[in-house]
Amino acid sequence: MLSTLETSLPQTVNSSADATSRPSRTRKQRVTITLPLSLLERLRNAVYWTGHGPLASLICDALDDAVTQMEAANGQMFPQRLAPLKRGRPRTKTRPAPVPSPSAILERLQ
Repeated sequence: MLSTLETSLPQTVNSSADATSRPSRTRKQRVTITLPLSLLERLRNAVYWTGHGPLASLICDALDDAVTQMEAANGQMFPQRLAPLKRGRPRTKTRPAPVPSPSAILERLQ
């Protein structure tokens, strides 16, 4: 599943055309994410039945709305990150407890 991250590109200084007469271009970056299959199917069905446009546009609009709501709840935009995000899945530091052997269980009961 691919999504996009959009940022406005600066207008060129030497351009003879009026800056308001042409749409602003946006930069996009490809992002690979893993979604539950049921959610992906719901998204595909929504695009198919609503004619929303490309699936990536629906995802981009939904993410924009979600981040806007998070910023509103925060009272302002979030500040710029101080460090890059860690890549990949989060790794847990805890390990499962070892399963005791049957003889160890018997020793505890006696």
